[in-house]
Amino acid sequence: MQFTFVTKVSAQRDQVANQFNQDLLLKLKPPLVTMHLLRYDGQHRGDELLFAVGFGKLTQKWHGAITQHRYTEKHWLFRDEGIALPHPLKIWQHTHALKHANHHTLVIDRVKFSGKNALFTVLLCLPIAMMFLMRKPLYQRWLSVR
Repeated sequence: MQFTFVTKVSAQRDQVANQFNQDLLLKLKPPLVTMHLLRYDGQHRGDELLFAVGFGKLTQKWHGAITQHRYTEKHWLFRDEGIALPHPLKIWQHTHALKHANHHTLVIDRVKFSGKNALFTVLLCLPIAMMFLMRKPLYQRWLSVR
């Protein structure tokens, strides 16, 4: 399954890129989800992320790695991919991209995922879509120039 979400923020691309860090990651935590960041190396190829995620005291490990990073005059992106994912996820790829658009920046989230089977994949669609839709106002609040 794949989704793409685009959010327009009022800031230049480099200003937005500088704010993609551990602090922003923690601000994007979905409500009702317990998330403890155990490791955050950054967003360059080979960096790793490790979370304990879940609900209340019921948590599972989410281990990911940055498998792609590009920062050029035209492109800025990085991709995190799951190494060890919480049940029922089997595959996770999330590409974070920033695109210059006049005096704004488009924050583009491309998500590719699958569950352990077709039923889990379908059941994950709504929560994952909601999680990324809830990011849109947070991106606008935290990434726009005030």
